[in-house]
Amino acid sequence: MSRISLGISIGVVALVGAIVGAQAPAGAGGRGRGAGPGPAGAPAGQGRGRGFDAAAIARATPVYEEKCGFCHGNDARGRAGGPDLGRSLVVLGDTGGQELAGFLRAGRPDRGMPAFPELTDQQVADIAEFLHQQFAAAKNRTATDPMASLVGDAQAGAAYFKGAGKCATCHSPTEDLAHIASKYDPMTLQDRIVNPRAGGGGGRGQGEPPSERSRRAVTVTLPNGETVSGTLEYISEFAVTLVQRDGARRSFKRDGDVPKVVVTDPLQAHFDMLRTFRDKDMHDVTAFLWTLK
Repeated sequence: MSRISLGISIGVVALVGAIVGAQAPAGAGGRGRGAGPGPAGAPAGQGRGRGFDAAAIARATPVYEEKCGFCHGNDARGRAGGPDLGRSLVVLGDTGGQELAGFLRAGRPDRGMPAFPELTDQQVADIAEFLHQQFAAAKNRTATDPMASLVGDAQAGAAYFKGAGKCATCHSPTEDLAHIASKYDPMTLQDRIVNPRAGGGGGRGQGEPPSERSRRAVTVTLPNGETVSGTLEYISEFAVTLVQRDGARRSFKRDGDVPKVVVTDPLQAHFDMLRTFRDKDMHDVTAFLWTLK
């Protein structure tokens, strides 16, 4: 597996953890890479320290290589024709193939991805197990070498930062990002690009309190027209909790679109760019940020 791309998986795993943590009630069961048991009789898989189903992975390997490897690479790290699946929110949010099934069978014709309606539920579950095992292995290897992600072109990263990436719209190398390389190692810098909320990715800086500029705002419009705004504390399809400026905490039950809830995330641009961010862009920006000491 390419050493160049390994650092990205950690950041994406941390991002998904942050998203799920913000939306799931306390004590709720894990999803995605920490899924429960697979097919009947198979060991529990999909990460979080649990074993992977070797038989499922063995079954999946030839199917994956035939259907997906020509585009995404046999190690799922991507090729010129297809993206690194380590940054796929569908894969990262998958539970035993449930989310992946609909995606594979429908395809993405607008992005050149064919549909695979012939895949059985068992084959999809096996492929999901294979993918989660690949990314767990990448995460474990990268964690031992924080400098492994420092492989980009700093000059190209500076150009991307100021140009196509539009990073300079919100950030400044001489203001909020000044001396950032003295605070984080390269792996953590890369992680913070895809997971900008503090405390998600390990390395120096883990556990620090979130900054005010990263807090999500929410406005709740009640059926009678009254609006209540504040900092988002919790949201699910059943409830939303916010903290008003005076410190008062208010919670509202949700029933579909009632009440109307609008969340504004100042970090949304980071999450949106996961859909278009290339490995080269990630590495180059990391190299540029590493010069800001």
